[in-house]
Amino acid sequence: MSDKGKIYQKTDGSTITITEDHYKKAREITEEEVHEAALSDPDAQPLTEEELKQFKPVNPHLRKSK
Repeated sequence: MSDKGKIYQKTDGSTITITEDHYKKAREITEEEVHEAALSDPDAQPLTEEELKQFKPVNPHLRKSK
């Protein structure tokens, strides 16, 4: 990746530049920090153990196309 980073366009039309610093910061964040951030965001609440138990594994290669 160049020093200038990569430019991504958001769905609202605005752009964001992602640099190596963004990736470095993401790699350094702890699970605890991720969990705290999720708890502070009402749209990204972690699933409970009970909710996780309801999931079933899916192999996309075995699913039939509709």
